[in-house]
Formats: sequence, structure tokens, C-alpha cells
Amino acid sequence: MGETRVNLKHLLEDIRDSYPCPHEEAIITELIANALDAGASQIRFVIDQERRTMSILDNGKGMTRQDFEKYHDIAASTKSRGEGIGFAGVGVKLSLLIAEKVITETKSRGFYKGTSWKLEDDEKATWEYINPPGLVFDSTGTAVSIVLKTNNSELLDPIFIQKVIQTHFYPLLDYDFMNKILKSIYKDGVIFFVNEHQVELPQPEKTDQNHYFLVQIGRKSKPVGVGFLRKSKEELPEEERGLAISTYGKVIKRGWDWIGITPQNPTKLTGIVEIPKLSEILLTNKADFSKDAKSLQKYYLYRKAIQKAIEPILRKFGEIRWTRETPEKDLRPLEKEIEQALENMLDDFPELSPLLGRKRKADPVTGIIPDPNAPKIGNIVEGVDVMTGTQGGSGEGGGIETIPGNMEGKRIEPGPIKTEAGREHEGSRKRPGLMIFFENNENREELGWVIENNVWINEGHPAYKKVLKSGAENYYIIFSAAWALSGYIEGGKSPQAFISRFLSNWGRGK
Repeated sequence: MGETRVNLKHLLEDIRDSYPCPHEEAIITELIANALDAGASQIRFVIDQERRTMSILDNGKGMTRQDFEKYHDIAASTKSRGEGIGFAGVGVKLSLLIAEKVITETKSRGFYKGTSWKLEDDEKATWEYINPPGLVFDSTGTAVSIVLKTNNSELLDPIFIQKVIQTHFYPLLDYDFMNKILKSIYKDGVIFFVNEHQVELPQPEKTDQNHYFLVQIGRKSKPVGVGFLRKSKEELPEEERGLAISTYGKVIKRGWDWIGITPQNPTKLTGIVEIPKLSEILLTNKADFSKDAKSLQKYYLYRKAIQKAIEPILRKFGEIRWTRETPEKDLRPLEKEIEQALENMLDDFPELSPLLGRKRKADPVTGIIPDPNAPKIGNIVEGVDVMTGTQGGSGEGGGIETIPGNMEGKRIEPGPIKTEAGREHEGSRKRPGLMIFFENNENREELGWVIENNVWINEGHPAYKKVLKSGAENYYIIFSAAWALSGYIEGGKSPQAFISRFLSNWGRGK
């Protein structure tokens, strides 16, 4: 009779190696994620260095008998994707690699048990019921005690654990995040303790202020997230630089690459944005999101909304230049060619549609057109957007900058102060199509990048400077657009094949 053997140690090592952070850091984040999914409002870490033991205690709902048995199955999980952030349930399993044993106590309504579990050899992880050690501090909850093989593990360092909590679960420690968006998930809030000391956020310099923003999606501008940006006078520590994105209070990644924006002073800017709905596409290691087409569509939809939300703040900081200077030649024909080439490919690359947006009926708006023959109606203010076509008309035109918006420019705002003459113009907000922008950034190696509906061409790239001498600038712009868009296709699809097909579609276009 044959026998199937599984090397459990190698399986656990493969899971460990999928995390971009150190082993001990992954264990802590996974243990916290499971406690949060259990509804815990208090999570306590207790460190006993003499006994080489780190314990995490929570007041969640505890486990049922069935859940507790599955808990000891290396390959099983009681979680479903999209129902929180601890769906993999691998925190305790990862700890088996460095533990002499793991003692677990769980108490739920009608069930109260304890077990001792260890990795006996490469192919065997044994566990047995024991009397609960009495660590659960509430009527329900779970306590996990990891007895380590050595006394030099970072799991025995209170400062390390506190830093991991602050880094990976920042939104749960921030009052505004909890009250503006996470309160619906964690109704009683969440408090962390390490050896009876409550974990709090480090205080920023008094001169630094958080600029909060809402992330909104859809025609009704439904709020789906909240975030902040802060600019420091000095360079920030490496782990604080960039904009972080989180879901259910767990920070997924941080930096500027994921958002597709590079500020002028990236080392002095920090921030975070919380989007609970992104938990639906979270990877097991909680360090990124799924790369299949459906998941990418959702991710790019939210990413585009975040770009739109942070643009005014970065502009206020003087960190970005998002205005299109008057080009030496008309770029609209090229923009239409790129749109058409991409439109012919969206059936096979649907994940790209949120980057450029689908055309839909425009919102009716009213703007003021300067007219010296009209009565004085208001005064000059900053900030414009584009409207196009009069009501009842069919023309699109190039649009007129007369309505409130985030673009740089002046408009007439009706009001009690009447210094400017003008007349009302009824029309519709011009929906942004794809536009080409230029930025001279010699510090970036990319040919171009995509921000909202805009393809940015890097004038600072050596290849661009060289191609200007040959008179082939248009071809360079088309290729750079294809190259930039290829970075957003579904995982497993070939960027080279995408670029080749894009250029073929463009070449066949009228």
C-alpha cells in the first residue's frame, strides 16, 4: 500500500518566503489580523523573556470546536476572502518553524479548550488537548503563547512588537481613521497593549499638519475611503516615506510607485489611505493585491479615485505640476489615435478600462463667460474645470474653462461682490478623455506613466532627448504610451505582446 507524504516544514517555509517582511514580523501581523477578524477590541501582547514566551491575548468571539480542529490543519482555513484580513489563518502555523511549542486557549459560548502544538519533524505536526492555562481575560477570546526555541528572537522584544503594530496597523491607532471610516467595522474600537503599556502613534512635529481627504467613486461621489498627507521639513525615516494604502486597518504597502505619482520631495512626504473594500482582492501575504483582470479593474478604479483625491494636496504642497502647458503643436490627434488603439483592445484587456474611463453622459453645469457688454455678475477666483456644448447643441468643441475645478486658471464666480462682467452659459461638464502631458524628470527611468486619464511622457529621459533630433517625436510618444499602459495589464499576460498589438492597432488606424 502506498503512502502520500507531505513535507510540512518545506510547506511552511514556502509560505514564510512569500512574505516581503521578516518572519517574526509576518507572525505578528497574521496573529493580529486573526484577532481583528474575531471581533477583538483589545489585543494584548505579554512577553516573558525568562520562559522565552510571547503571548497574544484577545477578547474576540473565540473558536467553536469545529473551528478549533481546523485551526490545527496546516492546509485548512476557516476564513473567506473579502470577510476581513485574516482569511489565511497562518500566523500560528508560521510560528511552528521557530517554536518549541505553541499553546492555544480559546473560549467561546459553550466551548472552552486548550491545546499544545509543535512541529515534531519535517512531516509531522502533533497537537493534543490540555487544560486551558487561564490566559483569556474576558468572557470570550483566544490566547496564543509561542514558546521559542531560543531567547534571541525579536518576538521577545517589546519595542519591536510595538513598532510592527504602529507600522502595519497605523489606521487603528489614528482617531480620525477610526471615527471616519473604520468605526463601522470595529464598533468598539481597537486598543493594543504590549506588557500593559498601551500602543499609541508617535507624535509628529508641531509644525507638521495632516491634510485629510476623502476618496469618492461614482456619479454620486460615494465615499469609499479616507486618508491624509503630511509634509515634513526634514527627511523622514525610510519606513515612513510615501503614501501607504490599507484595508481593514492593515497597511498593505507604502511608497509612490503603487500610486503612479512621484512628488518633487518624496523623502519628506508621508501619508496613508484606508479603503476597506480592497480586502476583497487582498493576497494571502497581505502585501499586495491580486493581479487577475477582475481584481485589477477594481484596484485601478480605486487607485484613480485616490489620485484624484490627493492631487489638490500635492499641488498645494508644491510637489506636482499637473497643468498642461500650451504645446507647440496640437496633441489631440495623437490622443485620439491612442484612445482608438486601446479601445480596440479592451475586450482582451478589460483591466485597463478604469485607467482611462468609459464615456458616459456628462453632468449639466452652468458657467460664466466674460462679456464686457453684459452686467457685472461676480468676481475673479482661482480653480477651473472645462465645460463644453450648450444645452440642446450637439457640438463637443474644445471646451471652455468656466466652471469650478482643480485645474489652474481664473474664472468668474457669481456673488455679492460684482467686479467682473459676464453672462451665464449652460452646458455640460466635459468628460476627460485621454490626454498627453510632459514632465522633465531625469531622476525617473520610465519612458512614461499613467495618472488618472493622463499619459505622462518623460522629457527628461535620454531617449526622448535623442529622438527630438530625428523628428520622430510622435512615434516616441505612441511607443511610450504603449509602454506605460503595458505595466498595468493582468498578471500572466505578456507586456511585449501588449505593446506589439497596441502598435499594430495604431498602425492600422485612420
